[in-house]
Amino acid sequence: MDYVDTTTLDFVGKYLKDNNLKVFVGESMTGGFLGSVLSLQVDSGAYFLGGITCYDNAVKKSVLHVDEQSIAHFSAESPEVTFEMLEGLKKIIAADVYIAITGMAYDDPSNEHAASVGDIFVAISFMGIHMKKTLHCIDHDPAQLYITAVNHVILELNQFVLHNSLGAK
Repeated sequence: MDYVDTTTLDFVGKYLKDNNLKVFVGESMTGGFLGSVLSLQVDSGAYFLGGITCYDNAVKKSVLHVDEQSIAHFSAESPEVTFEMLEGLKKIIAADVYIAITGMAYDDPSNEHAASVGDIFVAISFMGIHMKKTLHCIDHDPAQLYITAVNHVILELNQFVLHNSLGAK
């Protein structure tokens, strides 16, 4: 998919707004793209609090309290570090939904990484329910990887919304 799924985003955004739920994000690989997309949704001012772009490991460590040993052992682009980013977001601001993303959009032969280009790691906490997901994308175009990551987050949020909507009836 070469575009952001705004139809699903509008549905999710309406649910978040109508239920007075707040969203806070932490992004590494996507460099703020998720936050930008969320802010384009018409109701985003009612639910999107903002986010932290932690492209550099120093930001992951100092702002999101990611353990330096986790980065050294697993690499900054790993499910483990993504989950630590998610937990770090909770220390910054109160929200109902937290989202963290890392991954490899570019080949970096100078560093050793556990991830390969095309790997995307997502962690979400939706009203206390946690999920972690790893995506392995064939397409290695960085722009397409960003779109894939954001669309995946939107689809996961949609699943949480549908589950909560069905469970509330």
